[in-house]
Amino acid sequence: MEDLRKRGIRPCGKISGIRKHEVVIIRSHGVAPDILRKLKARNCTIIDATCPRVRRAQTYVQKLIDEGYYVVIVGEKDHPEVRGLLGYAGKHATIYKDNLKLSKKKVGMVPQTTLNQERFNGAVADLMADVIEMKIYNTICRETTMRINEATKIARKADIMIVVGGKNSANSTRLYQICRKLRRSYHIESANEVKRSWFRGIKSVGITAGASTPKRQVDDVVKKIRQMVPGRRPTPNA
Repeated sequence: MEDLRKRGIRPCGKISGIRKHEVVIIRSHGVAPDILRKLKARNCTIIDATCPRVRRAQTYVQKLIDEGYYVVIVGEKDHPEVRGLLGYAGKHATIYKDNLKLSKKKVGMVPQTTLNQERFNGAVADLMADVIEMKIYNTICRETTMRINEATKIARKADIMIVVGGKNSANSTRLYQICRKLRRSYHIESANEVKRSWFRGIKSVGITAGASTPKRQVDDVVKKIRQMVPGRRPTPNA
């Protein structure tokens, strides 16, 4: 976000903050169709950077609605991707929560693309007994699952884990939560946050990063650790 600001691109969370005829970039999380309609009404030039996997999830939600299913979206209620998915379903959808009770007998389920697979499996099992017909589209990103698996393997071997990624990034935060259950871990956004005191008595360092973390940011962290702890080579999970 800071890099974009330096290039003169400002973030905007509300339509009211966008003027007519402006160039608007849709971020990877996507937006609800109503947002796109309003942008077009303002004659804005739209650059749609929605992740292809998120767009696929949007398509599946719309397909389920067209087929008469009530849609349950499994994910974080305040996550922008989830809000966008809800926009494709209107009043015919809800966000999953523990012990959710449904009166609907025909239910479709779609997960947030960065969701933990176990969380989705648990949600499906929880609702299965309450419905007659269930249609599932598993839109969880394989790269996200692979990243979690690799980070888990590294955390089991390393003495300490460093997770590089935005503090408001859902998948970076999830990686940190997983790693800290296995090893002492630190969630940082940049090399400036690395502290020499973390590595006292440490023989091996594991590094992982969120899907949206720029490679140069990870490289900077690796470089900083090598400078602080000569002779010890971090094991990155890119």
